Amino acid sequence: MSLAWTPSARLKQIAFERAQPLSASLELTYRCNWRCVFCYNPRHHDQRGLPTSRWLSLLDELRGLGTFYVALTGGEPLAHPEFLTIARGVRERAFALRILTNGALVTEPLAGEIARLLPMAVELSLHGASAETHDRATATPGSFAAMLRGLDRLLQHGVTVVLKTPVTRLNEDELDGMRRIADGRGVPLRLDAMLTPRDDGDTGPLAYRATPAGLQRMYRALAEQGSLPREERVKGGANCGLGRTTLAIDPEGNVFPCMQWRRAPLGNVRETPLGVVWSGSEERERAAAVARAANDRLAEAGGALAAFPYCPALAQQLTGDPLQPDAGHVEQAEAAAQVRLASA
Repeated sequence: MSLAWTPSARLKQIAFERAQPLSASLELTYRCNWRCVFCYNPRHHDQRGLPTSRWLSLLDELRGLGTFYVALTGGEPLAHPEFLTIARGVRERAFALRILTNGALVTEPLAGEIARLLPMAVELSLHGASAETHDRATATPGSFAAMLRGLDRLLQHGVTVVLKTPVTRLNEDELDGMRRIADGRGVPLRLDAMLTPRDDGDTGPLAYRATPAGLQRMYRALAEQGSLPREERVKGGANCGLGRTTLAIDPEGNVFPCMQWRRAPLGNVRETPLGVVWSGSEERERAAAVARAANDRLAEAGGALAAFPYCPALAQQLTGDPLQPDAGHVEQAEAAAQVRLASA
């Protein structure tokens, strides 16, 4: 059993107008048992992590802000020594829970505990159809086998699982094999070719971007399953919920208007209430204005860019301008448009 409720378009609009953060991503820890070569985290240890008591009180503050969804992520959230305490706190406050994990730390007892939480979904990372490819991406021998064990344990306990694959030049030739892994277990597979710089500005992960041929292969696969990305933009709208309906909190208490927007924190909740950080931040207002400006810029541009999802935070990282798509984004938008045209 899992929570499948989603807010209506009207509720989303009301939340947008009120700057009500419907979803919150809590990065519990930077610690991770893998060393993925394209990971956006610049380090794998905590310097001054929030105490568990503060994470729990933050959940109460999120309820006050009107949040519905809480995602526990990292790093590797299961590496946090009190993951279950925090996860139980999420569900005790009636939030819909998502867990983003690599799955390798899911023991049989932990799978049972996660099942009792009734998460909306547990999202696991799949980096290849073979141990050779997957373990190369994670730089961790045995990670493929460990992930599959964790996946199967969760499924045996009836947990709703989603497999997610960052499509890279390492695995772009194994899409069919990864689809077979997902189909064989009756779980969805999500494909996404967006790679980002590390949060410290290191662009090394971008060297693993999928090739043009790999992008075409991915978008053909998405078209076949009816999930080719498509945006319908009109002037006056907003590109995304940046600064209005999403927020993220890192392991040290810094608050951001989304997981990707790391230009400047809105504030820190170590000593300041979350509501004060959220409502009193000029940076949040700037981010929200960017979401509107990006939508209008793309709507005016038309063509492939207007019809493709856009991340102004990533543009900010790569071009220094949240309204200026980088070459990689343009390449993806055009590849998707070509596949859409061929599929029509």
